[in-house]
Amino acid sequence: MLIGLATGFSMAACNDDDDTDTGADPVIRYFRPTDANIADSMIVDLSLGQTVAMIGENLDNIIGIKFNDQEVVLNPCYITPTALIFTTPVTIPGSVTNTLYLTCKNGKVIEHSTQTLLPAPVIENVNKGFLKPGDVVTIKGNYFIPTEDTPIKITLPGGVTVTPDESSTYTTLTFKVPDGIGQNGALSVESAFGTSSWSYDMISFDNLKESKMDGILFDFDGKNGAMVDANGWRRGYPSTPSVALSGNACLFDNKGAVLEGDISGTWLEDNMTMNYWPNASDNILTRVPVSNIDDYAYQLEIFVENPWTALCFAVQPTSLDAVSESNNNNQYYSSVSSYLYEPYLSTPEFTTGGEWITLTMPLSQFTKTIDGKSSGGLSVDDLAGLTIRWAGAGSGDLSAVPAFSPKLYFDNVRLVKKKY
Repeated sequence: MLIGLATGFSMAACNDDDDTDTGADPVIRYFRPTDANIADSMIVDLSLGQTVAMIGENLDNIIGIKFNDQEVVLNPCYITPTALIFTTPVTIPGSVTNTLYLTCKNGKVIEHSTQTLLPAPVIENVNKGFLKPGDVVTIKGNYFIPTEDTPIKITLPGGVTVTPDESSTYTTLTFKVPDGIGQNGALSVESAFGTSSWSYDMISFDNLKESKMDGILFDFDGKNGAMVDANGWRRGYPSTPSVALSGNACLFDNKGAVLEGDISGTWLEDNMTMNYWPNASDNILTRVPVSNIDDYAYQLEIFVENPWTALCFAVQPTSLDAVSESNNNNQYYSSVSSYLYEPYLSTPEFTTGGEWITLTMPLSQFTKTIDGKSSGGLSVDDLAGLTIRWAGAGSGDLSAVPAFSPKLYFDNVRLVKKKY
């Protein structure tokens, strides 16, 4: 099924050419890929988010491009008389005319008919990595586009299918978990334009509760995790959460004390840090051999009880050279590549709504220091130790913190591999 849904980035030459015949109409001959390896191929239908080269004549007379009801800002550097490079947008137009409108230097608007294949659904995040009948799950992404003949279908482990509820949109799907789901496997979303799967296994709540998962590292119940005092300054604080998940969880709080105002010099580590600093001989992280960083993610469940208004939740893998049982120091944390979770930036008084959610952190996204600066990213050698802390500035400002009392639980820390 084809629907023309493309928007091109309009581009003018970086240097104006006084010899250009501004009265000549642009002529589009065809579109081709920008990849040199397949540049000889012609593109018949455009996909959203696709970069292509428009080939023709007098293309340097184009000063604006509009497709359907979408208009873009000109880029002055990607146009010649015979080629113009543009990228179709990810936004779905409100009005579909299947027409590319070219605004010319001479004032003409030339129409060119074209069509675009809508892409398959894109799954960016699933808020629960475990499935329990009756729970409501939210899927974030794009292109969740139903048609009259083909509604959106969600398939769960065991082949159980569900239909998203009426509040769902092109970018968000919600559904209630039915009975009869499998123990683990893929979650997929299907539309008329294709099928996509969430990259990581979905697991049943029973397996989560019993820690029957590949790659689980710490469950704070004594079943998994070498959390002895010698493995770090702070082993975390196992505690029973007010909302049950799977036994104990690690609690980060400030012992009820309020954080407010300028806390830039406050040492917050005592009650809000878990360190795992092993030697090579007792490193439990090596139970999951990693050869390619891009194939893996850390996952854990998180429950935020009190409104969260400042500070970042940072997950920091560390190499044995950075910090280990025989190399304890307090300097490592400022420079290692970290994942910073800061939901309060978009939701100022963030909580998890009285339930546990899953935080999936692809290793390829560990690209910041705890102060929010760019880092060099992870290597396989960095996956020896692990520090989890709620104490860094991240993208926020510690000089004027709104009053709040931190209280966050996390559980079932695991390293998982993409499978789908």
